[in-house]
Amino acid sequence: MTLAIDGPAASGKSVVGREVARRLGIRFLDTGAMYRAITLASIQQGVAADDACKLSSLAACADNGDDITPRLRLAEVDASVSAVSAVSGVRTALVAQQRAIASDGSIVMCGRDIGTVVLPDASVKVFLTASAEVRAARRAAEMQQRQETFDTRQVLAALQRRDKIDRERDDSPLRPAADALVICSDHLTIEEVVCQILAEVSQC
Repeated sequence: MTLAIDGPAASGKSVVGREVARRLGIRFLDTGAMYRAITLASIQQGVAADDACKLSSLAACADNGDDITPRLRLAEVDASVSAVSAVSGVRTALVAQQRAIASDGSIVMCGRDIGTVVLPDASVKVFLTASAEVRAARRAAEMQQRQETFDTRQVLAALQRRDKIDRERDDSPLRPAADALVICSDHLTIEEVVCQILAEVSQC
Protein backbone atom coordinates (compact mmCIF):
# COMPACT_ATOMS: atom_id res chain seq x y z
CA MET A 1 0.00 0.00 0.00
CA THR A 2 1.13 3.53 -0.80
CA LEU A 3 -0.65 6.47 0.77
CA ALA A 4 0.03 9.99 -0.47
CA ILE A 5 -0.77 13.00 1.72
CA ASP A 6 -0.26 16.41 0.14
CA GLY A 7 -1.05 19.90 1.29
CA PRO A 8 0.33 23.38 1.98
CA ALA A 9 2.72 24.33 4.76
CA ALA A 10 1.47 23.79 8.33
CA SER A 11 -1.62 21.88 7.22
CA GLY A 12 -0.79 19.02 9.57
CA LYS A 13 0.51 16.54 6.98
CA SER A 14 3.41 15.26 9.05
CA VAL A 15 1.52 14.79 12.32
CA VAL A 16 -1.41 13.12 10.60
CA GLY A 17 0.74 11.05 8.24
CA ARG A 18 2.94 9.76 11.03
CA GLU A 19 -0.09 8.67 13.07
CA VAL A 20 -1.79 7.02 10.09
CA ALA A 21 1.41 5.09 9.35
CA ARG A 22 1.69 4.04 13.00
CA ARG A 23 -1.85 2.68 13.06
CA LEU A 24 -1.37 0.85 9.77
CA GLY A 25 1.99 -0.51 10.88
CA ILE A 26 3.82 0.80 7.82
CA ARG A 27 6.66 3.24 7.12
CA PHE A 28 6.34 7.02 7.06
CA LEU A 29 8.32 9.55 5.04
CA ASP A 30 8.04 13.33 5.31
CA THR A 31 9.47 14.48 1.98
CA GLY A 32 9.43 18.08 3.19
CA ALA A 33 12.28 17.17 5.54
CA MET A 34 14.34 16.16 2.49
CA TYR A 35 13.87 19.58 0.89
CA ARG A 36 14.66 21.23 4.22
CA ALA A 37 17.86 19.20 4.47
CA ILE A 38 19.00 20.45 1.05
CA THR A 39 18.08 23.99 2.07
CA LEU A 40 20.06 23.70 5.29
CA ALA A 41 23.04 22.32 3.39
CA SER A 42 22.86 25.20 0.91
CA ILE A 43 22.89 27.72 3.76
CA GLN A 44 25.83 26.01 5.44
CA GLN A 45 27.78 25.92 2.17
CA GLY A 46 26.89 29.45 1.13
CA VAL A 47 24.89 28.42 -1.95
CA ALA A 48 22.35 31.05 -2.97
CA ALA A 49 18.68 30.03 -3.12
CA ASP A 50 18.55 31.12 -6.78
CA ASP A 51 21.68 29.20 -7.88
CA ALA A 52 19.85 26.35 -9.64
CA CYS A 53 23.01 24.64 -10.89
CA LYS A 54 24.72 24.37 -7.51
CA LEU A 55 21.50 23.48 -5.70
CA SER A 56 20.83 20.67 -8.19
CA SER A 57 24.34 19.30 -7.69
CA LEU A 58 23.87 19.52 -3.93
CA ALA A 59 20.63 17.52 -4.11
CA ALA A 60 22.12 14.91 -6.42
CA CYS A 61 25.12 14.32 -4.15
CA ALA A 62 23.44 14.76 -0.76
CA ASP A 63 24.65 12.21 1.77
CA ASN A 64 24.58 13.54 5.30
CA GLY A 65 25.20 11.00 8.02
CA ASP A 66 24.63 13.51 10.82
CA ASP A 67 21.30 13.94 12.62
CA ILE A 68 20.24 17.40 11.47
CA THR A 69 16.57 17.08 12.47
CA PRO A 70 16.62 19.84 15.14
CA ARG A 71 18.02 22.32 12.60
CA LEU A 72 15.46 21.66 9.86
CA ARG A 73 12.95 24.08 11.45
CA LEU A 74 15.34 27.01 11.78
CA ALA A 75 13.91 30.34 10.63
CA GLU A 76 16.49 30.69 7.86
CA VAL A 77 15.48 27.27 6.50
CA ASP A 78 11.81 28.28 6.62
CA ALA A 79 12.63 31.44 4.69
CA SER A 80 14.38 29.65 1.81
CA VAL A 81 12.90 26.16 1.53
CA SER A 82 10.15 27.03 -0.99
CA ALA A 83 12.64 28.74 -3.30
CA VAL A 84 15.03 25.79 -3.10
CA SER A 85 12.16 23.35 -3.61
CA ALA A 86 11.12 25.17 -6.78
CA VAL A 87 14.41 24.29 -8.52
CA SER A 88 13.69 21.55 -11.07
CA GLY A 89 17.05 19.85 -10.60
CA VAL A 90 16.47 19.59 -6.86
CA ARG A 91 13.02 18.12 -7.39
CA THR A 92 14.26 15.63 -9.98
CA ALA A 93 16.97 14.32 -7.64
CA LEU A 94 14.71 14.05 -4.59
CA VAL A 95 11.72 12.58 -6.46
CA ALA A 96 13.99 9.78 -7.69
CA GLN A 97 15.06 9.10 -4.10
CA GLN A 98 11.45 9.20 -2.87
CA ARG A 99 10.30 6.69 -5.51
CA ALA A 100 13.18 4.39 -4.61
CA ILE A 101 12.17 4.53 -0.94
CA ALA A 102 8.53 3.80 -1.83
CA SER A 103 9.54 0.78 -3.91
CA ASP A 104 10.80 -0.96 -0.75
CA GLY A 105 7.28 -1.59 0.60
CA SER A 106 4.13 -0.06 2.05
CA ILE A 107 4.49 3.56 3.07
CA VAL A 108 2.68 6.78 3.99
CA MET A 109 4.43 9.63 2.22
CA CYS A 110 3.60 13.29 2.71
CA GLY A 111 4.63 16.38 0.79
CA ARG A 112 3.28 18.69 -1.89
CA ASP A 113 3.44 16.60 -5.06
CA ILE A 114 3.21 13.01 -3.86
CA GLY A 115 -0.17 12.17 -5.38
CA THR A 116 0.43 14.19 -8.55
CA VAL A 117 4.10 13.45 -9.34
CA VAL A 118 5.98 11.13 -6.98
CA LEU A 119 3.36 8.39 -6.57
CA PRO A 120 0.59 9.10 -9.11
CA ASP A 121 -0.63 5.50 -8.72
CA ALA A 122 -0.80 5.62 -4.92
CA SER A 123 -3.45 3.39 -3.33
CA VAL A 124 -4.95 6.37 -1.49
CA LYS A 125 -4.42 10.08 -2.12
CA VAL A 126 -5.30 12.79 0.36
CA PHE A 127 -5.04 16.56 0.05
CA LEU A 128 -5.02 18.08 3.52
CA THR A 129 -5.62 21.79 3.74
CA ALA A 130 -6.68 24.56 6.12
CA SER A 131 -7.07 28.33 5.94
CA ALA A 132 -3.90 30.42 6.05
CA GLU A 133 -5.01 31.90 9.38
CA VAL A 134 -5.48 28.50 11.03
CA ARG A 135 -2.17 27.25 9.66
CA ALA A 136 -0.38 30.38 10.87
CA ALA A 137 -1.79 29.85 14.37
CA ARG A 138 -0.54 26.26 14.32
CA ARG A 139 2.91 27.29 13.14
CA ALA A 140 3.07 30.01 15.81
CA ALA A 141 2.17 27.41 18.45
CA GLU A 142 5.01 25.19 17.22
CA MET A 143 7.43 28.10 17.41
CA GLN A 144 6.26 28.94 20.91
CA GLN A 145 6.83 25.33 21.91
CA ARG A 146 10.39 25.61 20.63
CA GLN A 147 10.73 28.86 22.60
CA GLU A 148 11.33 30.89 19.44
CA THR A 149 10.35 34.54 19.17
CA PHE A 150 7.75 35.33 16.51
CA ASP A 151 5.22 37.85 15.28
CA THR A 152 1.89 36.25 14.33
CA ARG A 153 1.41 38.64 11.42
CA GLN A 154 4.83 37.80 10.06
CA VAL A 155 4.14 34.08 10.41
CA LEU A 156 0.93 34.50 8.40
CA ALA A 157 2.67 36.60 5.73
CA ALA A 158 5.47 34.03 5.43
CA LEU A 159 2.95 31.21 4.95
CA GLN A 160 1.12 33.18 2.29
CA ARG A 161 4.40 33.78 0.45
CA ARG A 162 5.20 30.06 0.62
CA ASP A 163 1.73 29.20 -0.66
CA LYS A 164 2.21 31.50 -3.64
CA ILE A 165 5.62 30.03 -4.52
CA ASP A 166 4.39 26.44 -4.08
CA ARG A 167 1.25 26.94 -6.17
CA GLU A 168 2.85 28.96 -8.95
CA ARG A 169 6.14 27.12 -9.50
CA ASP A 170 6.58 25.63 -12.97
CA ASP A 171 7.75 22.21 -11.76
CA SER A 172 5.24 20.16 -9.74
CA PRO A 173 3.04 22.97 -8.39
CA LEU A 174 1.01 22.36 -5.24
CA ARG A 175 -2.44 21.08 -6.20
CA PRO A 176 -4.69 18.17 -5.26
CA ALA A 177 -4.62 15.10 -7.48
CA ALA A 178 -7.85 14.70 -9.44
CA ASP A 179 -8.73 11.57 -7.46
CA ALA A 180 -7.61 12.82 -4.04
CA LEU A 181 -9.78 12.97 -0.93
CA VAL A 182 -9.71 16.67 0.01
CA ILE A 183 -9.93 17.38 3.74
CA CYS A 184 -10.15 20.88 5.22
CA SER A 185 -8.97 20.59 8.81
CA ASP A 186 -9.97 24.08 10.00
CA HIS A 187 -12.49 22.67 12.48
CA LEU A 188 -11.18 19.11 12.82
CA THR A 189 -8.94 17.52 15.43
CA ILE A 190 -5.95 15.41 14.43
CA GLU A 191 -7.90 12.32 15.49
CA GLU A 192 -10.83 13.24 13.24
CA VAL A 193 -8.54 13.74 10.25
CA VAL A 194 -6.75 10.46 10.93
CA CYS A 195 -10.07 8.61 11.15
CA GLN A 196 -11.27 10.08 7.84
CA ILE A 197 -8.11 8.88 6.13
CA LEU A 198 -8.27 5.42 7.71
CA ALA A 199 -11.90 5.16 6.56
CA GLU A 200 -10.74 5.91 3.01
CA VAL A 201 -7.98 3.30 3.32
CA SER A 202 -10.47 0.68 4.50
CA GLN A 203 -12.38 1.05 1.22
CA CYS A 204 -9.35 0.08 -0.89
